[in-house]
Amino acid sequence: MRRSIILFATVFLLAGCGGAERAAAPSPSSPAPAAGSSWMDGFCGSLIDFAKIGDFTMPRFEQDDVAGARKAMDEAFGVFAPGFDNAVTGLGKLGQAPSAEADAARKSIVDELTPIRDKVLAAKAALDAAPKDDKAAVAAAAVSFRRIGSDINDMPDPFQQLETNVSLKTLAAQAPNCKKLPS
Repeated sequence: MRRSIILFATVFLLAGCGGAERAAAPSPSSPAPAAGSSWMDGFCGSLIDFAKIGDFTMPRFEQDDVAGARKAMDEAFGVFAPGFDNAVTGLGKLGQAPSAEADAARKSIVDELTPIRDKVLAAKAALDAAPKDDKAAVAAAAVSFRRIGSDINDMPDPFQQLETNVSLKTLAAQAPNCKKLPS
């Protein structure tokens, strides 16, 4: 349902960089109380910008067009940086989870996204600090972006637990922000 994040690989044409998907085991536990729907709304709200990454299409540019490549990289980091940062920051700021299961889901997503977020922010900062016509900086950003794409392909689907975990799925059905996530 929410596998669009992995489409990044084909959108950015990262041939041969895809990794195997790891599946999380479904949880047989019972749904958390309805009071947890507010927490779940915050959980899903933290992932809204992250979900936009799956819809991003890298703009086309000519191979020797430094300005076009720079514009494309700026656009890409303009989607990826807030997507990862808002997810990690937002999930980290959530209060007490309604269940140990929900807290474990949050922790696993934060643990998977944090190192990639750090790479995205570092690559964006390096590109932002370079002059607009710096061909080497644009090339370095593109290399970083390809590595980030590979990392994204190698991580588990962060939305999978919303589908397979009975407790989270029940809470997600009651949370308005969860309905804003792509299906």
